[in-house]
Amino acid sequence: MRKMLVMMLALTLLATGLAFAESDLKAQAEADCDALLAGDFAAVAERFDENMAAVLDADGLAQSWSAVAPLLGEYLGRGEAELTQQGDFTVAVLQARFANSNLKVQIAYDAAERIGGMQMQPVAPETTDNAEGTGAWTEVELTVEADPAYPLGATLCLPVGGDEMLSPVVVLVQGSGSSDRNEAILQNAPFQDIAHGLAELGVATLRYDKRTFVYPECAGDTGLDIDIRAEMLDDVNAAIDLMRTDGRVDGSRIFVLGHSLGGMMVPAIAAENPDLAGAISMAGSLRRLWEIVYDQNQEAIAAYDAVELPEAQRATLDAQVAQIEADMETFRGGISELSDDALLLGVPVRYWRSLEEYAGEHFIDELKLPLLILQGDADFQVYADVDYPLWQEALAGRDNVSFCLYEGLNHLMMPTQGMRDTTEYVTPSHVREDVIADIADFVNGIA
Repeated sequence: MRKMLVMMLALTLLATGLAFAESDLKAQAEADCDALLAGDFAAVAERFDENMAAVLDADGLAQSWSAVAPLLGEYLGRGEAELTQQGDFTVAVLQARFANSNLKVQIAYDAAERIGGMQMQPVAPETTDNAEGTGAWTEVELTVEADPAYPLGATLCLPVGGDEMLSPVVVLVQGSGSSDRNEAILQNAPFQDIAHGLAELGVATLRYDKRTFVYPECAGDTGLDIDIRAEMLDDVNAAIDLMRTDGRVDGSRIFVLGHSLGGMMVPAIAAENPDLAGAISMAGSLRRLWEIVYDQNQEAIAAYDAVELPEAQRATLDAQVAQIEADMETFRGGISELSDDALLLGVPVRYWRSLEEYAGEHFIDELKLPLLILQGDADFQVYADVDYPLWQEALAGRDNVSFCLYEGLNHLMMPTQGMRDTTEYVTPSHVREDVIADIADFVNGIA
């Protein structure tokens, strides 16, 4: 659940006609990327098509870059552009290398050589892990396909050795935003850590790329023109279905682990899959997402208020704060009468409605399966003193529910660096071993 003050630029699909000469387009994409990395935002914005220019200008692009750049570190260079065809658009994908992370830049071009969409995303450098593992696990590539138009790459991580019984399997569900199967952020990959750690303890996992990561165009102009079912729930159900029929795991012992927004969706996922053996919410909440986003923004605003800002930047921030407060008043008054395309906190109302439809409180009382609730007390995105007690209250008295609150762990269930913003994730780290051991004990303890 990243702070909403950080703009995520969504790739936009628009109607086009003619194709490019590949060499010319690669050169143009590399030039546009170089201009972006050099801070020449006006030059990049001049190349926006009419639709892109309507939602983003040079100042907005500069603000987006300023939110990402401090996390990256020293610029080390970039690779060549690779071209793919997505609908009628040609998309250039480039990887820029920085000291702390790589930056994946995607630029969509129409037939007139105009930029119709752009996305910047910090990503972890490619893992150097041996695909055959340490001898304790091995990995198999699969495809999760809820919709034939959006096949998703997936990795089934299997334990090696042990008894002859098939292993239970945990399906890993990411949080908000676009995320790869490892849920990589900067140089950290929590889902890869969990998958390999669980395999060493006899538990298989399935992790898969999120739909908005592989197909950012499906999210539309604002980045969230889809709802939570298309963004997450359909693909989770397809992943569970895949594990029911895969003969390498025990299809009668399937678990779901949802992180962050995925953890918030655990009650809905479990309600739609009553044959699950159990479910795990890691750094999730029973509160509405807009309430959590508001708390995150309040903390960010307080941090800005503690420093001197140039007058123009202060005016921009004040305008953003005023808009946030106005949007919150709208939320509190109800959104049932608003159009789907109306924006609140920069996100279409259709998305907020879908989150309300699948809010955990609608399902939690009916769930009978075993649950495990995990939370770090240094989490600055979901709060140990607010969100964790809600789980305890809602699930009080149930003998098949376990709670674990970990001292000194952040939102990724990694040791805190003492920061209260996304610079917390610049330092490479790993999911702590006791978290993985508790997950394995929960899974292995259920017959």
